[in-house]
Amino acid sequence: MTKLKGNKKGKGSKHERPALTQKKNDVERISKLLHGSKTVALVDVRGLPDKILQKARKELRGKASFVMAKNTVLKRALEGSKTAVQLVEKIDTPSVLVLAKDMSAYQIFSHFRKSKTPVAAKPGQVAPFDIVVKEGETDLPPGPALAGLKAAGLNAQTKAGKIIIAKDSTLAKTGSKITDIACKALQQLGIKPFSAGLTMVAGVEDGTLYPAAVLDVDEHRLTADLIASSLNAYSMSINVFYPTEQNRSQLLAGALGQARALAEESGAYSTAHMESLLARAIRMQEAVGASVGKQETKTA
Repeated sequence: MTKLKGNKKGKGSKHERPALTQKKNDVERISKLLHGSKTVALVDVRGLPDKILQKARKELRGKASFVMAKNTVLKRALEGSKTAVQLVEKIDTPSVLVLAKDMSAYQIFSHFRKSKTPVAAKPGQVAPFDIVVKEGETDLPPGPALAGLKAAGLNAQTKAGKIIIAKDSTLAKTGSKITDIACKALQQLGIKPFSAGLTMVAGVEDGTLYPAAVLDVDEHRLTADLIASSLNAYSMSINVFYPTEQNRSQLLAGALGQARALAEESGAYSTAHMESLLARAIRMQEAVGASVGKQETKTA
């Protein structure tokens, strides 16, 4: 009697879970996008409102593309494509990749830094720095608002029909939780102490990794430093007689002047300074003539 064998699924007939198939497709799609990108930026979107992310995508439309996926998918795509693989170890929060063909890592970082949106403080939020309300006049009329500002710890007074802050007042210290009363006071004054936006963790441009700390520079100060360094380098090259394309005309002019001065002092003759020698002889002749004329006048 022959035993009936159950149908065994061959290797090719195994059914793959849809979620796994989707993950593989996403990795393949992102890998293709990475290959055509000059710059790959890693952006932290932890706790970021969707409207801010959509605003950033709109602003960079045509210049850069945003790739959103789970961190595991992003890591596998980076590792598999071997493009910007340095970013893998920096992915530890909800993140997106920003890919660009023509923008540098610094340009992307600067765009995100400049486009941050002011946001209000929330009750219970930990203050990352001292929140200080500066001394000055407000637009609030005297009334219930005055009591609320004083309850928050502000030195608020009335003057000329308006509420004023008599002196700088700290509403929350660094590391402390912001109270509900402090938030209401800030809201009354129209103060939004924080900013929200995309935070770039690092970028890889043409294979080179640029952490945020390297990209976070003051443009005006950098320009001033570069100009000062260029002037110092130029002066040094002149002083040590080191010829470059930028200073060779000045070095040649200086050398020519020194050669002419040496020739004149030594009495040597050459076509290069003959005019100068003749002019010098004429001046000497005129000086002698003037001196002789004065002596003749005195004698007469």
